[in-house]
Amino acid sequence: MVSVYLHGPKWFFGADASLMAFSALIAFCVAFASFRLYRMTKEKKYAFFTASFILLTLSFISRALTDSILEEIMFSVPAQYAGLVFFAGYVTHILLALTAYLLLIIITHKITDKRIIALLFLVLVPSMLLSGSYYLSFYGLSVIFLAFISIAYFQNYRKVCSAASCLVFIAFVLLTLSQVQFLLEGIRILSLEIVRPYVYVAAHITQAVGYLVILFALVKTLLK
Repeated sequence: MVSVYLHGPKWFFGADASLMAFSALIAFCVAFASFRLYRMTKEKKYAFFTASFILLTLSFISRALTDSILEEIMFSVPAQYAGLVFFAGYVTHILLALTAYLLLIIITHKITDKRIIALLFLVLVPSMLLSGSYYLSFYGLSVIFLAFISIAYFQNYRKVCSAASCLVFIAFVLLTLSQVQFLLEGIRILSLEIVRPYVYVAAHITQAVGYLVILFALVKTLLK
């Protein structure tokens, strides 16, 4: 029997699903812009970027649909099936998102050894399955992955010193910050109890802004 626990304040139910759907739309636009750049330049990094943001699009769609169903926005499901919907939706969301982040790490850190790539993916699944909390393990891993991606884009910005590279670096810093906020919301600390609902709301907003900045940077590059 899978227990269902939805994070965030009840007054935010519906808005969280909407923001996830909005993030899915932005991620799809980023994937489309990146694909256009790949067709123009034939650079491998844009192919990886396209693949990772397609995965993120599907990940956010899965989370938005699951939250909409469980929060009874679209329709209600019988109680005996709620656990199954929760498990299937959130597992899909988590695995797609983490796979997308790993693709970004592979391209930003220029990892070419297939054995190391296979090791990264093989370590990923047990780390999730053996965890006592899917929420903390997912956002903990997301913080680590996005922090490494942010470092890579900071080094790229120092190398090329362009406005687009600066925007991409800022975007991934915002995404890292959003995962830290999600993580803090999930940690049971008495001093955070009053602000926990607002940290969750801020995390959704920060995440959406981060993806918007990435889209703006890619469009800027595409127009140039």
